[in-house]
Amino acid sequence: MITSKKAIGGLSAFLLTATLILAGALFPARSWAVTSAPGVWDLMVFGNYDMVSPNTGSVNSSSSTPTWNNMMDNGYGAGLGVAYWFNDTIAFRFEVQGNFFSGAGTEKGTALESAPITGGFEAKLYGDTDYYLYALVDAGAAYELSLPNTSSPAMSATGQTNAWSSYGDVGLGLNLDYVFVEAKFAYLMDFLPKTAGQNALWYIPVTAGFNF
Repeated sequence: MITSKKAIGGLSAFLLTATLILAGALFPARSWAVTSAPGVWDLMVFGNYDMVSPNTGSVNSSSSTPTWNNMMDNGYGAGLGVAYWFNDTIAFRFEVQGNFFSGAGTEKGTALESAPITGGFEAKLYGDTDYYLYALVDAGAAYELSLPNTSSPAMSATGQTNAWSSYGDVGLGLNLDYVFVEAKFAYLMDFLPKTAGQNALWYIPVTAGFNF
């Protein structure tokens, strides 16, 4: 009976030890894994809600009554990125994302996909290694694809029109340990309007995501 109890006790201790080791491996202590410090890498997984402003492409210079109505409805998207901290204040970041916009007004029934690929910088304005306010700027290129007769993402590699365009954004972010939120002002050269050349699409991406 005593031997049996000792065996059960030993088995319980073994299982408890194994559980603690496994938990430590799956959920390592965060005390050393700060979000921002010299040499730290962060993986970013995020989603966007894109608030569209009036598109300058809808201002037709040959018309006596130009309009500033939105050509696109608010959009949404997601992306991945990495950031490398040079020191306690400045980090370089590289991001790849995809965004979807559906047409509004006379462009109803069309859709636009864009895939910005950017490099940029974060500059910490206030806070510590895990909780801080920062400014950001990104610049790069975006692959754009227009999709006719649709009001939902098709995730297609081909469409009615496609082109590479310039892209840039600037904004503010708030990092709360694993979670971050950003509000940016973005510029995208929009080829969708049927006018000469490319016309700027201005929008405001509100981004929320996780740091790993």
